Amino acid sequence: MKRKGLQSILELTHQSFCASIHTMKIKDIEKKIGTLSNPSKMPSYAWGISAKKCITGAKLAKIKGTICNKCYALKGHYAFKNVFDAHELRRKAIEMPEWVDYMAELLTLKYKNLDKSRLYHRWFDSGDLQSFLHLMKIFEVCELTPHINYWLATREYQFIKDIKEKDVPKNLCLRVSAIKVDSPPPKFWKWTSGVHKDKPAVGQECPAYKQDGECKSCRTCWSRKVKQVSYKEH
Repeated sequence: MKRKGLQSILELTHQSFCASIHTMKIKDIEKKIGTLSNPSKMPSYAWGISAKKCITGAKLAKIKGTICNKCYALKGHYAFKNVFDAHELRRKAIEMPEWVDYMAELLTLKYKNLDKSRLYHRWFDSGDLQSFLHLMKIFEVCELTPHINYWLATREYQFIKDIKEKDVPKNLCLRVSAIKVDSPPPKFWKWTSGVHKDKPAVGQECPAYKQDGECKSCRTCWSRKVKQVSYKEH
């Protein structure tokens, strides 16, 4: 079979698959790739995996003075087995060839009836990027859902250093996070975040600690106009 003929068949197969996804209900998709989380602080939904599976963060969690050493996602309800199992379902589903399409459809359905003030999604309320391919898949999901604003913070520098600003979907604010508390943010990327305790905030300070730990009307983390965000240590 000639390459063009094979390509046409593959494209038709994918189109048929996408058409079938559009008929699926939320619960059916969640059985395939897992659910979204709904953090009380956030304006809407988030997606994450276990912080125990962070490539860099799991190592930093053992080092005093690092932000990961006091990671909220390694304690509390995050430590429950049912939460870990749910995170593992999400993590393993990333390897599915259909993950991008399933995820885009799940997000579309979950955000369907929300007003504009809630069309904000966080990648990784716990956990971090698993590979460069994982990041590329997230880019695809963002491009397929342009009506949703996305924010992703990461300490997996190795997956970011080879991409350019123009490669990032316009509806995604990709922030590179600092390693240590009160340390300056990385300089190789335009958008960053950090944590302050004894020193003044570098950049714009997150107001959540002044308002019951919630975002309220603030959407700074999602804004590309804000280059640096700093969070008060819990």
